[in-house]
Amino acid sequence: MTNDKKKPIQDTTGLPANPFALGSGHFRPTKAADPGLVYDASYRAYLLYGCSVNITNIDPTFKCPSKIPPGYNHNYPSIAVPNLKKTVTVKRTVTNVGTGNSTSTYLFSVKPPSGISVKAIPNILSFNRIGQKQRFKIVIKPLKNQVMNATEKGQYQFGWFSWTDKVHVVRSPIAVSLA
Repeated sequence: MTNDKKKPIQDTTGLPANPFALGSGHFRPTKAADPGLVYDASYRAYLLYGCSVNITNIDPTFKCPSKIPPGYNHNYPSIAVPNLKKTVTVKRTVTNVGTGNSTSTYLFSVKPPSGISVKAIPNILSFNRIGQKQRFKIVIKPLKNQVMNATEKGQYQFGWFSWTDKVHVVRSPIAVSLA
């Protein structure tokens, strides 16, 4: 990514910025008013996510369970998987918030991070009403024949996946570091 002077965009340390430093881009109100699909997350889900990243002082009345779900399963549009060694299955749920009562079908597409395989199960989501929820899994695995140099190991690689119904494009970033 380059700035208006065609120079690499820098992070706060002066190094080339990666997607963590850049963010998701500009907010577009017309797109936000009609997103097509949304990822719902409850207050409890955020507390569980806090447990998974060792932030346990959010709510003194909440106790982290003995078996904490992995942070990558927080129902959030983006996915981050650190230290990937073997196949990881990420669970998500989306809610259809499109307009009207007509049916809609969303198709999956992906640009996987370098050295990573990404697929969705199922790879087609069909909705027949507003408010309907659909669950899917994103299966992320390292490519076996991927040759990595020492600087790539532990460094995040970036990609994305999206659901498209010909009207809406619901795009989610993926960040994965290989162990």
